[in-house]
Amino acid sequence: MTKISFIMPAWKARFLQEAIASIIAQTNPDWELVVIDDCSPEPLQAIVEDFSDTRIRYIRNEKNLGGKNLVKQWNHCISFATGDYIVLAADDDVYKPTFCGECIRLANKYPEVDLIHSSVEQIDEEGKHLWDDSILPEFTNKYEYLNWWLTGRSFTCIGNFAFKRTALQEMGGFIDFPCAFGSDIATPIALSRNGVANTSEMLFCFRQSTQHLSADSSRFKEKLEAISQLSEWLQAIDYEAPDNPEDKAFYEVKNTDYLHKKVVYDYFNLVICFVPATKLPEYLKFCRLATLKDKFMMILRWIKRKI
Repeated sequence: MTKISFIMPAWKARFLQEAIASIIAQTNPDWELVVIDDCSPEPLQAIVEDFSDTRIRYIRNEKNLGGKNLVKQWNHCISFATGDYIVLAADDDVYKPTFCGECIRLANKYPEVDLIHSSVEQIDEEGKHLWDDSILPEFTNKYEYLNWWLTGRSFTCIGNFAFKRTALQEMGGFIDFPCAFGSDIATPIALSRNGVANTSEMLFCFRQSTQHLSADSSRFKEKLEAISQLSEWLQAIDYEAPDNPEDKAFYEVKNTDYLHKKVVYDYFNLVICFVPATKLPEYLKFCRLATLKDKFMMILRWIKRKI
């Protein structure tokens, strides 16, 4: 019997009850939920204990880990999993009732894969629909999956994956970039070598919130460094050239200047466009993979946005 472990590093109380309720509502009963309270000042234990389901465990860290190293906290949390597949659930996101059942169905149909993926519906803080992700074919090989992400046709946010526990443990857990920026991208790509099984519906709701780390402007320097590290990691992927002609187009995207264009695009759209004029020279220094020409063009784009 295949079991899903929902592992939930928790800090915020605001949406925690809704997040847990969405897991309780799973139509397939073969799951466990472990909520790891990262020394939150909010009453998380009381919220968890309102649910009487024996499949739920509450654990409180002796000291805060996520504030210093979020990926270290993730890897600490997954050590409590006992299921065959691990889902790293956030304390504010929502799973559709058939998420667990579909993951188990795909795990049984494609036992060779180490990664199961659901497309994403984005919601706002009130739970209202914002936009939908692309639906991927039920099975994609590693070349196809990488291309779907590189070309921006697949949204990634760690909670929309089920990771085979043994494979994730064998690679040492989640890949660690500064402030976990890009860790949710690199880890699934690393586990896609045996292919990816994809749900046919959007069974995961990602909540856009001002409380997300990605919205924290105090971490912009770390984010720029993480963008650089992710690009270097992607460039170093040692995929062999495919024999199948259909896969060559996917493979060739990585082996052009596409990655350089993407890292410059991410520098600007994820950080530079948000910084004030007085901070532009300082932050452009941290765009270490950008050329002088790239930086000049980013300045022009910044000016154009402000006019």
